[in-house]
Amino acid sequence: MKTFKIFSLVLVFAMVTNSCADFLEEQPRSSLTPDFFTTEQGIVAGLTAAYSGLRYQYGTQGGMSISCVGTDEATKGGDGNEEQINNYGVDILGAGHFQTPWNRNFPFINTCNGIVDYATGDNTALVAEAKFLRAQYYYGLVTTFGGVPLDLGSGPLKFTTTPNTTSVRNTAIEGYDAIVQDLKDAIEGLPAQSNIPGRVGKAAAIHYLAKTYLAIACYYDYDYTNEINKDYSSTASYEGVNAAKAKEYYELALSTAKQLLDNRSSYGVGLLADYADVNKAGNEHSIESLFTVEHTTDYTFDESGAGASGGPEDGLKENRANFMFCAYYEGPDGDGTLLSRTRTYGRGWRRFVPTKHLIETVFADKVNDSRYYKSFQSLWSCNKTTDGVNHADFGKPIIFMPGVASYATAAPEIKQVIDKIQSEGSATAKKLIRYSGDYTRNMFPSSLKFVDPNGETNDSSHRPFIVSKLSETILIAAEAAFKTGDKATAASYINELRIRAAKGNTLNTHIAGLVDETTASANMQISAATVTLDFILDERSRELCCEQLRWFDLVRTNKLIPRLQAGYNAFGTADDANYSGVAATNVKRYHHLRPIPQGQMDSMTGDNKSTYQNPGY
Repeated sequence: MKTFKIFSLVLVFAMVTNSCADFLEEQPRSSLTPDFFTTEQGIVAGLTAAYSGLRYQYGTQGGMSISCVGTDEATKGGDGNEEQINNYGVDILGAGHFQTPWNRNFPFINTCNGIVDYATGDNTALVAEAKFLRAQYYYGLVTTFGGVPLDLGSGPLKFTTTPNTTSVRNTAIEGYDAIVQDLKDAIEGLPAQSNIPGRVGKAAAIHYLAKTYLAIACYYDYDYTNEINKDYSSTASYEGVNAAKAKEYYELALSTAKQLLDNRSSYGVGLLADYADVNKAGNEHSIESLFTVEHTTDYTFDESGAGASGGPEDGLKENRANFMFCAYYEGPDGDGTLLSRTRTYGRGWRRFVPTKHLIETVFADKVNDSRYYKSFQSLWSCNKTTDGVNHADFGKPIIFMPGVASYATAAPEIKQVIDKIQSEGSATAKKLIRYSGDYTRNMFPSSLKFVDPNGETNDSSHRPFIVSKLSETILIAAEAAFKTGDKATAASYINELRIRAAKGNTLNTHIAGLVDETTASANMQISAATVTLDFILDERSRELCCEQLRWFDLVRTNKLIPRLQAGYNAFGTADDANYSGVAATNVKRYHHLRPIPQGQMDSMTGDNKSTYQNPGY
């Protein structure tokens, strides 16, 4: 499948419901044909294949590399070759991660086309699911590559069984228009609430419609073509700035988000009381989660393998998010004498590390705002055993990373915690208290969001991956309100999240009563005057960091280049010049779009082949 013009599926799955728990499960079946889509069995089989295909996109190393690294949230880690993407150099053309969305999305789009084209009978809700999934796949393609083909060989959005090596790309706006219509139709046909985890209800479709409107508004709002480095080679914005259209779509984004936010109980959604619970294992289907990509502990149904190896796609569909932002704590830069690898602490693949900007600037307030210590691991305690006997220091602190540059710069409350850890920690720890200057690309604050405490130690995660949450809907509404000039409404939405962030303070687990949460809540609230686009972007990081959103957010808001050139991709170590420094020099306007994979370019034919690639590559 080197070109997207191969559309006959050789393997699909049937969706069945478990009598004890209604989760999606898969079972091999024969290939899909137009006649098969006229039956409910065929529709369900096609939908299950389309749902399963999203495993290529979320929680995988490729999906996370495309969306996280090379931003102000994450940079190159101590292992892997993510500098290909992080550094925006010529090597980005060889980054295989871009092949996955391009090569995989179109066959699943074609499956959805077949359902929409041929479904008969009383299958309105199933067709609505197909339209949501088609919109989901196209949203990923358009926001990654720009304009992509809507005609896969038999007409726009039509099912095809004919392999073809020619292709015509639609514009990004034409792609967005198709996404909008599919999502509108999905909202009409989907149930208000889905009773099967992993299958969509109206809330997810409303959320994505608001998100798409916001993307279109930004498309018209920012001239992506030439204002930095006078780079005229990009066509990321085909039509340039159009203030009237931008305002129209910002208003649509706000009104659509409000449709969900003002009717939460009707759609069965809401915010959890404690931010720590949002990403906690077992809470993937909470009222705050709007859409998830499912995984299971059964290797066959999960399309994975023991020890994060093997499986039908050799790991391309495994949820490896639990490895990506995980430090090598038992390695040379950690403390292997006192720490052993466990499922809870994770398997330290360290493909990405959080940036200094994220840890110290975005999360500057670690006292009133509880989200930093709930998003990143700060404490590792001795877990070493020998022949079943616990080490003498078992349970004592071994590494504590408070997330500050020095003791002198720490807030008084954090100083008290540092003092307590220092007094309780192991006397034989290699280095107990580690400030940001002590971080390495192998040993750093690990992400807590994807920890999977269940399963074998070296397995990839069996947790469902949370794709969208109500907290993001709130931030979409805040950004849209701000862009329409209503900063008071924007502040109100943001404060809903910030008030929650003041609750359940992690520092109080070290010293009871250290932070008064009533005072913290008052300190966290902002006024309308505080709201700027940069503040909203930072708030998105505080709420949603490392969740496969950041690169898209920075491109959408025209902030990728300014933030990289300001040094926000730096980790804070001596080798930054090789990564963030190179990225700041290399990044150009054309990097607002990713390169079309070379396999597509080599395999296609037609008069437009020479102009098919995105400009600059």
